[in-house]
Amino acid sequence: MRSKFLLVFVLFEVLNCEAQYFNANPYDYLRLALRWPNSYCLTHDGGCREIVPQYFTISYLRPMKRRGSDLQNCPSPFNMPNTTMEANKNDLLKFWPDLRTDNFIKSKSLWRDQWKKFGSCYNLMPDDYIVYALNSRKRNDLKKILKSAGIVASGNPYPTRRILQAFRKALGVNVDIVCEPDRSGNVYLAEVHQCVDVAGTTSIDCDNMARGYDDDPIYPYMGFQPDKDPK
Repeated sequence: MRSKFLLVFVLFEVLNCEAQYFNANPYDYLRLALRWPNSYCLTHDGGCREIVPQYFTISYLRPMKRRGSDLQNCPSPFNMPNTTMEANKNDLLKFWPDLRTDNFIKSKSLWRDQWKKFGSCYNLMPDDYIVYALNSRKRNDLKKILKSAGIVASGNPYPTRRILQAFRKALGVNVDIVCEPDRSGNVYLAEVHQCVDVAGTTSIDCDNMARGYDDDPIYPYMGFQPDKDPK
């Protein structure tokens, strides 16, 4: 009888811990950051792997507050399980790659770090967090949207307003873009940020801003294949 009571008590504490976790760390919306790999390789020290994807890949998915401090490294009873990464191996390597390596084992540290830094603040389990991020990335081909507006990865600069308008027309909501410089001061289109409501079901307006730029950003192409959005 006593052992049954202890078992019930332990289960209650576990459920209570999970309930406190999922009720903690309130946020106002989600931000999906998609990066242009060529720009990452040109603006980050340490180099990139030999073959770089020629389509937008996930940089991060994070819950956001409209005011106050950013949500990062929230207390969580969960870690990113190896089984989750193994089950989603192909999609992770395609849509959420570590651009420094194409080795799956080495890449696992990226996804573990992303969960610890941002996913821990999101009211989803690690499995659901990974799947949601991947499905969100698959929903829109950002490179195709830009190409339809006459904005192609050719190493030429494009006005930020034109880039923002292209996404507004195709997606029906405002996005944000982030630009980053290399050591020579050239500024590149680095990331496109899409915003989603707190439930994770409806796209909403971002601020419609371009951050980190002084001049029109360069949209670089490095000549690698394949250059089509993967399925």
